[in-house]
Amino acid sequence: MMRHLREDRIAIIDNGISRDLISKEKIQSQIVIDDNNKCIEDKDEVQITDFPHGTFCALIIEKYNSHCMLNSVRILDKNGRGGSNKIEPALEWCYQNNIRVVNLSFGTTNFHECEKLKKLVNKYVYSGMILVAATANSGFVSYPASFTNVIGVATTGSPLSYSKDYMQMGIDTVVPSEHIIKIFDEEIKTSLSNSYAAPFVCALIANRLNTDKNLGIIKLKEYVKDQSHIEMIEGVYEPDWVYKAYVVGKKKTSRADYYFETVLEEYSEIQDEVDTVIAFSVADLDNLDIKDKNLIYLGQEDIYNVDVQGFYWSRKTRQRQILNNHYQGNGLEVPVIILAIEATMDSFYILTELKRAFASDGYNAYTIGMEPECVLYGLEYMPEPVADREAWKKFIESQVFYKQSDLVIWCVLLEERKKLLRVYPDCDVEIILCNEGENILAKFSLAEEKVEKRISELIDRKDIEAIYHILKMKLTEEENG
Repeated sequence: MMRHLREDRIAIIDNGISRDLISKEKIQSQIVIDDNNKCIEDKDEVQITDFPHGTFCALIIEKYNSHCMLNSVRILDKNGRGGSNKIEPALEWCYQNNIRVVNLSFGTTNFHECEKLKKLVNKYVYSGMILVAATANSGFVSYPASFTNVIGVATTGSPLSYSKDYMQMGIDTVVPSEHIIKIFDEEIKTSLSNSYAAPFVCALIANRLNTDKNLGIIKLKEYVKDQSHIEMIEGVYEPDWVYKAYVVGKKKTSRADYYFETVLEEYSEIQDEVDTVIAFSVADLDNLDIKDKNLIYLGQEDIYNVDVQGFYWSRKTRQRQILNNHYQGNGLEVPVIILAIEATMDSFYILTELKRAFASDGYNAYTIGMEPECVLYGLEYMPEPVADREAWKKFIESQVFYKQSDLVIWCVLLEERKKLLRVYPDCDVEIILCNEGENILAKFSLAEEKVEKRISELIDRKDIEAIYHILKMKLTEEENG
């Protein structure tokens, strides 16, 4: 059974708050996550000379919210640094103590942390928790702020121009971060930082929940967009929110794993266990009561008259992202690999394994497929770039820049490869995987060099790693001299 999380309690997961600067009657708990990831009472005093990050966040919330109780959960050190392994016990403590609103004025741009944090966030948001997170001040995509079911916040007045590309960044609202707060008898202004924009939004949300306790994450995201100092388009989300899903309809069989759990049995028996329905056609949705669920719709046809109150994603969502992209760069500056395969091959498995192989060596691969089902595996879906090639290219360029990707891998059906080569005629590597008797022939085209390798008919991890090592050797030859 889910707990009743209370909107009058706010947790500040940070580097602690000073007891000398916050009204004692406003502080409900002060907890620290120790070296064993256990939650214990925080008896350490935050000194005025320490980095006052968490204290300033608390003072901002206190300034703009008169009714909430503050809870400090310390996971960062005096300099504001800490490991992501402490986020889970911190959120679990918040859940066990019925705290609904959580301020996270920190994050990471490390792509290695993305999948772990995504699963963690999806679990607690499913429980009803509202997470407000600061976008990275560097202007790159950061986690957890960029996740769909987190309220991502950026500051007005930033010297960086990334806020206009808020859809790529996961920014839900752009608000002030410079606030007048009182330190003993002296008034000071907080610095220009996304860290101090987040607690302002936290206070706004807590105030809003005080008047309507039943508001969920969708309505709250709409509310903070209305408070934004820049105009923002509604409802363009990445399908990264799924905790447990019910999948209905004819799906493609793959050895790759979904990034989320699935629940089987009849929908009427398990609908209270899932947050998302995944469908492949309008007919799949017949007789399903999905209005309080999220929906990922992977069908070809347009969808009308379906009442969805949660997050919604379809191939049209991706097209809207592409057409509303504002990023203007100077072209891709990372290697582009085009992978052309037979229709009978398991593209999702091949892509996820290639992505994993690159990641294991520290390379962040932006991995694209041309079937919308890609999104269920944490891959990037790209519609066929024929209507406006430059818009598609600019969008990919923006994604690669903001996500700090090291290379692009774009998978396409063998019969479609010429279309893609017209978009990227100067790709760095082309790989063709084609059936040859009982084996698969991998053909590599690297500049003027051609390489061939035979692999087993049922491609496994060992085969993918062999392909990866050829790619790595060729792509790093120039930098290694």
